[in-house]
Amino acid sequence: MIKLIESKNDIIASENNPFGVRIRSMAQVYGAGEPFARFWVQDGGSSLAKLDDAVVLESREADWEELTGFLRMLDAKTVSCPEEAAGHLGLPVSGRGEIMRLSGAAESPFHTDAEQNPGLREIYALLCEAKSETFVPPEFESFYMDMSYRTRHGAAVSVGIHTEGRLAACALCSSMTERAAVLSAVAVLPDDRRKGLGRCAVAALTALLNREAVYLLRADGENEEFYRSMGFVPDGRWAQIRF
Repeated sequence: MIKLIESKNDIIASENNPFGVRIRSMAQVYGAGEPFARFWVQDGGSSLAKLDDAVVLESREADWEELTGFLRMLDAKTVSCPEEAAGHLGLPVSGRGEIMRLSGAAESPFHTDAEQNPGLREIYALLCEAKSETFVPPEFESFYMDMSYRTRHGAAVSVGIHTEGRLAACALCSSMTERAAVLSAVAVLPDDRRKGLGRCAVAALTALLNREAVYLLRADGENEEFYRSMGFVPDGRWAQIRF
């Protein structure tokens, strides 16, 4: 049985994986009473959260048939979950890759001044410049409203590096709890790549976070050596389902 959670104190998602961290962070920020932010738990411990049209699933012992039917009824566009869970659900997968985990701060031989929480319009413009086959920026309004609200409530933080008066690199964390955080985006202007700016941004952000664990979801074939060289290690697989 899947039950609606009516109090954020009843969230049981773990801080030992990026999906649980995202669910807990969402509950801390929005609570369990908003119509656009909903939380559920299935007998057996699997947790779900839906913000607007995006769902996060932390799977444990699960009734997969029930979960599949429930997800189809939620009117969601995407579901982020462990790759193994996506296989059990049997729903169409639009992306997949490696979960990576960092303990402490990222390593970087470069040092430069990083600004905490640069303007979100600047960040969004940079994310659009960094668009690729595996990274498509969200719609501006939803990004701006969610990131600004989380930042004001201490559940998100970003850093940026400026060169020649423009934002050349940034790193974002949009989900964090007391023990862990999820790195949600790293972007560098095409003309400023291979100068160490991405490393500087990640190192500055992870030092600022100062969490036991920092997770990221890396798409297959993307930036593996970049993150490994800063101390990130493999910690499972993720998948994104798209309806």
